[in-house]
Amino acid sequence: MSDPLLLTFTKAGLAAALRADNTGIAMEIATVVVGTAAYTPSSSQKSLVAQVAEYPIIGGERLSDTMLHIVANADGPRAFWIKELGYKLKDGTLLAVWSHPTDPLTFKPVNGEVLLAYDISFAALPANSVTINSSEAGLSLTVAAPLAALSAAQVAAQLRGLQQQDQIDAQAEKQRITGLVQTSLVARMSAAEQRQDTDRENLLSAVVCNAAAVISLQTLVVQHIHGA
Repeated sequence: MSDPLLLTFTKAGLAAALRADNTGIAMEIATVVVGTAAYTPSSSQKSLVAQVAEYPIIGGERLSDTMLHIVANADGPRAFWIKELGYKLKDGTLLAVWSHPTDPLTFKPVNGEVLLAYDISFAALPANSVTINSSEAGLSLTVAAPLAALSAAQVAAQLRGLQQQDQIDAQAEKQRITGLVQTSLVARMSAAEQRQDTDRENLLSAVVCNAAAVISLQTLVVQHIHGA
């Protein structure tokens, strides 16, 4: 069980609940509407502020007299943040709304699917006054297979994302090591060049000294010959 989604019930929804309580016939939630506006919901709302899509209920279960687990599948080509969500009755009445001024509910990717599966508390309404009008066979286990397949697809997508990230991290590590090796090679080459420069300077100094010594020796010899 997930944490219940905190809803604001609309005046029209409460009026529908009163009619249902008088007749003894439970209201049927048939669709989920989603939008992109972020705000604090009002009981006077009759629709979402910026509705983007409407999806049928595909399943769920009754958790208690005042709580339902409701499932819908958000699909389609468009990508958007789901910042408002509402539940509509079979006759189109907006029963309740969720939204938050800053925190989105979830993200719907391009050509992707998002499973909107939430526990909904109807403690503000008479017990057992709400039920689900599912596009599947009621609330039977026939919904288990498509939900399982969708969950598996979402897990597989997440796994692929993790694997791709691992590959990116591994490539980054290889590039880091290659950079360290290149830096080391450059430093070693620079040190070798410096040694070569020093050796050349020492050799040149030795040649100069030797030449000076030879000249000095030749001068002494010439002086000795003339002196003799």
